Amino acid sequence: MIQARPSSPLLLAVGAFLLGALPAFAQTQSPTPTPDPVPVAAPLPAQIDLNLINLPTTMSIARHKGYFRLTHRFASDLRRGSFSQNAADLFTLDKGAIIGLEYRFGITSNLQAGVHRSLLSKTIQTFARWDFLRQGDSLPVSVSLTGSFEGLNNLRERHQQGVAVTVSRTFGDRLALYATPAFVAGTHAVDFIAGHEGHEHDTGLEEDEHANHDDTWFAGIGGRVRFARTGYIDGEYTPRLHGDDPNRGEWGVAVEKRTGGHTLQLNFTNSFGTTLGQLARGGSPHDVYLGFNITRRF
Repeated sequence: MIQARPSSPLLLAVGAFLLGALPAFAQTQSPTPTPDPVPVAAPLPAQIDLNLINLPTTMSIARHKGYFRLTHRFASDLRRGSFSQNAADLFTLDKGAIIGLEYRFGITSNLQAGVHRSLLSKTIQTFARWDFLRQGDSLPVSVSLTGSFEGLNNLRERHQQGVAVTVSRTFGDRLALYATPAFVAGTHAVDFIAGHEGHEHDTGLEEDEHANHDDTWFAGIGGRVRFARTGYIDGEYTPRLHGDDPNRGEWGVAVEKRTGGHTLQLNFTNSFGTTLGQLARGGSPHDVYLGFNITRRF
């Protein structure tokens, strides 16, 4: 008769160790961790830039910070010619442009100053802005005061002084509305042909029954609506209230995107104007110009 051999003491010890370790292993083993959800970036505020299209906003620059703006208006009317003719000129991109360059600096957190140079009659505008009231729990609006001095031919001719008060109200992070009553002195008789690089472009300004007035009062109104996290639609209109009235009010519509420190805007306007004096002279009653603005805060 065959008898079973007793187990080796070594095998018994290994088996006891494994049986004792299994419960401890099961207790210390943690389930596979669930990955954290990808954070969703907060939407940008409704007020993102120091201008709408051409009109000022009430947004401030931080103390000792800078701001650069490039304005670009293609110099041919989109409404002239057939679709195929416009397409052949890449929808006016081949027709030259009126360009403006601007730099401003934050002297304090609510006081800024700058200079803007437009190719339109070689206009230079110097300006300052005081953002003296801010919207908050006790105040429903923000208010800014802008003063400007500009002249044609690199500030040598036809000087114009301007003052504008901008009132804004934001509604959450979706909507910002603006009203800018303004006065510009010396707008009379600034009828001209804007030339650059050998080309001549008619601004569309015409004399009318108000041509004997020297000054202009106008009211700029506009708004900015956020339709995506970094996407916006802008609109503005500047009807004249009194004084020199060479043409209809300037208007503009735009779509823009905020990215980092930049704002990129594609716009359609009836004017090349980007300064207070140019806006006071109005826009064309029938032309539409393609353009864009690029701004950078730093």
